[in-house]
This record gives sequence, C-alpha cells and structure tokens, in this order.
Amino acid sequence: MTNLAKKLHPARFTAMSGKMAALVGFFIGETYTKPAIAAIIVSNDGFVFAMDEGDVGYNAFIGGVSDLKRNWSTLLDAAGLTAEEHAEAMRLFDSRM
Repeated sequence: MTNLAKKLHPARFTAMSGKMAALVGFFIGETYTKPAIAAIIVSNDGFVFAMDEGDVGYNAFIGGVSDLKRNWSTLLDAAGLTAEEHAEAMRLFDSRM
C-alpha cells in the first residue's frame, strides 16, 4: 500500500461514508468497499453516476460533480498530504473523472 493510500484510508476518517470510501478507493486504485466502484461517468448536466463491480450499468447516483470535487479537496486537506502526494491525488482524481 502506498503512502498516499495509507493517508487516505477510510479508517483514518471516522465520519467518512461508505460511498466516499468507495470513491476514494476508485480514485487511488485501492479497494476499500464491497462492492467496489468499477467506473464513473458524469452526465451532461453535471451529475456523477458509478458502476459497481459486477454490475452492468451506472446505477449508483453519487451526486453533483462540483460537490464531489469539493469533498475530494476537503479530504485531501484533512489527510495531511505532502505537496507531492496532493498533486498525485489530484492527478489520479482527474484521470478517473
């Protein structure tokens, strides 16, 4: 497990929801939930939907893309990341969105 994965591990954040734990795992390439998220799409009107592993459609409503970006940034700020880790987390987020 990378240092980034350790710092963002859901066990460090007692108020983190299962949905956010699944998203964190998806963005950084870790599995923190069962089922894990297999893919994400953003609709034309700015809503995020996820496909769970083993599912055949994007049936999990995540919320607005702006809310997700804000929550991701808030998590990164709370995790105590180095500048390099923060940049890597943002790169991973952007590449999966």
